[in-house]
Amino acid sequence: MKLHAQAALTLKQRQEVKRLHEQEGISIRELAKRFGVNPTTIQRWYKRNSPLDRSAAPIRHHTVITPEYRKAVISYRKNYPRRGPIRIAQDLKPEFPQANRGTVLPILQQQNLCGPRTRAARDSKPIPVGKHRIQMDIQELPAIQGGKGFEYKISTIHLRTRLKYSEIHQDHRSATVAGVLKRGLDLIPPFSSSGLTMPRNSP
Repeated sequence: MKLHAQAALTLKQRQEVKRLHEQEGISIRELAKRFGVNPTTIQRWYKRNSPLDRSAAPIRHHTVITPEYRKAVISYRKNYPRRGPIRIAQDLKPEFPQANRGTVLPILQQQNLCGPRTRAARDSKPIPVGKHRIQMDIQELPAIQGGKGFEYKISTIHLRTRLKYSEIHQDHRSATVAGVLKRGLDLIPPFSSSGLTMPRNSP
């Protein structure tokens, strides 16, 4: 039996630690001092029945997928095809303690029940633009003057003709955006042909 590479005590020393503590009543601190190790090392070995190192391999718990459990998973999936492994395991847990995603998923894969979920077909018709629909767009730009802060390019777009009217402002508050919209309606056809929406400043 090989010892771990960083073992502090040999097999014989481990046996001696257990004997001295149990039969002669030597304290853990005294044993640690005598063998030149940490007291926690002494605590570890005087409690164990065997002086051999335990395996460092990860502990693997083997779960048996019984025929009853397999049948329950398949039946559940067929009755509820839109529910995934986690939900299936959750609902089967009271009857089958081994139910978890790791046991449900292999069963579904073996039965080819892991296909993509079907979704209801959506209406692919484009959103109607409308005869004279207007879109507002705000773009944040680095400020030109002073090199600090931001300026805002506010645009009004007539979606059918793609005619665009833009202004640059220091802010994008509601009143500022509303002003750009009003002035844009004065300049973008067909709104411009129906007269001014607001009075213009005299030159």
